Amino acid sequence: MTSTARERVVSRLIAAARPLFAEKGPSRVSLREIAAAADVNYGLIHQYIGTKDDLLKLVLQRASADWADMFAEAASADDAIAHIMRPKSSEYARIVAQSVLEGKAPETLLGKSPALAELSRRIKNEIEQSQMSDDDARLAVAAITGLALGWGLFGRYVQEIAGLGDLPEDDVTEGVYALLRRAISTD
Repeated sequence: MTSTARERVVSRLIAAARPLFAEKGPSRVSLREIAAAADVNYGLIHQYIGTKDDLLKLVLQRASADWADMFAEAASADDAIAHIMRPKSSEYARIVAQSVLEGKAPETLLGKSPALAELSRRIKNEIEQSQMSDDDARLAVAAITGLALGWGLFGRYVQEIAGLGDLPEDDVTEGVYALLRRAISTD
């Protein structure tokens, strides 16, 4: 099989695995189930990717690389921050949370995230009011990421217990993210 055909198969497997991992957790999804969802021969997973853990790492690496590109291309750091806080991020949050709860070491899942490195760079370069250090930019990104992951997992629950259950979920989510964006605004 050509390199391009191999890349297409791997891309299909990653695309099929992501929602399955998010919905059920990596340990409760079989490679056969992923192969069937991707409409790919089961044996190709082992040949092209390896184990389920290898596929999980590829899912997370692909998401991080895609986000790094989006962060780099965003019109501003604020636009990049808005991207990490969109509803689709909750799928990524569920994959990470379930993986950690299943005992996977966080540092082995992705290592240093290209997406967060790019977002740190954007924030540092666009904050003009102060001389932000590299550490300050990474701390801001850590806070943003922590909130985005936490809200992706528990946002609906927190909305209810905060007495905001009568408001549309999307409006509450956007309000929470707007508060965070203002707190680290680059304007």
